[in-house]
Amino acid sequence: MMTSICIAFKNDFDEIDSVVRHLLDTAQSDDLEILVYNDGSVYGSNKPRPLKLNYNNVRIINNSKSFGVGYSFDRCVEQASGDIVILMGSDVYPREGWYEKVRNAVSRNPNTLGCAVCVGLNPERMDMDDPKCFKRYGADLLFTVSNDDLPRDSALRLRRGGYTDLFKAKWLMGKQSDEPYAIPCVLGAMYFTTRAFWQKIHGFDTEINNKYCGHRMWGSLEPYISLKYWLSGEGCRLFSNIEAGHVFSRIDIYNQFSKGGRSAEWMFWNRLFMLETMIFDETLKRKLYNFMHPELNWNVAKKMIKDHWMEVQKVTERNRQLFIRDHTIFTEKFGYSFDIKNS
Repeated sequence: MMTSICIAFKNDFDEIDSVVRHLLDTAQSDDLEILVYNDGSVYGSNKPRPLKLNYNNVRIINNSKSFGVGYSFDRCVEQASGDIVILMGSDVYPREGWYEKVRNAVSRNPNTLGCAVCVGLNPERMDMDDPKCFKRYGADLLFTVSNDDLPRDSALRLRRGGYTDLFKAKWLMGKQSDEPYAIPCVLGAMYFTTRAFWQKIHGFDTEINNKYCGHRMWGSLEPYISLKYWLSGEGCRLFSNIEAGHVFSRIDIYNQFSKGGRSAEWMFWNRLFMLETMIFDETLKRKLYNFMHPELNWNVAKKMIKDHWMEVQKVTERNRQLFIRDHTIFTEKFGYSFDIKNS
């Protein structure tokens, strides 16, 4: 059974060779292929910069334009040969022994999105056993954030109900069990599932009838795919026996931490796209709209949705057929409350 590792890559040329070599050395399997999607990397002059790696069973997909992490993963999965797909960034080093553990996890849970423990690596030491390295165990999925989650001096406390940041993922700090267990949302360094189920739910929806529609660039990536797995499959699961070291990039490749500019537009497009295509209860949808964070370029994001309304509606209608569960699953498993007040 072939396994395909799908790596979303952009501009991190100093790290990628080391990552690929580590994956091949620790897997040591002929049933493995690695696909690296180069998402519009550039030279200093902003000219396209192709990626080259000289390894067997490693394929490079060079794209001269940048469409984002979700697009990179979707295109990688499309071209993958494996029954099992592993999705990761270009700065991830799983702990030795990971390969068979991932294969066993996916074989036993084919409709689940698995998540490894994320170990934050110090780029100077690269030691996963360093006690200073934090460990995170997936994430909570916050449909809303209450006043209690905000700093006391936050101006957002003055807003209606104090709710903000729809579909925010929040790190889970402590391990709940040595056995695999359900988590609301994957978050961290490495995810794994079957290629068949990923394609069944259309991944990040980044191409609809040959038009770029779904997840854009950066922001709300994990909440989106986690919500899909909960509503259509068997949800998300943390495998605490699989650890992946993550060298958190010092390069802000998608400008995600900048205030203003395209990053805010992408972030709010992603949240609105989720709201429009995956929340089918109209009353809940109206309430959630009411609590969206009116931050930078919010109106631009709403216009983007309007400009692509036909594609958005096609995804919505398709998802109505795919997602056989509703959001009460979060109440039943994790104690969420959707009794959101409008004032």
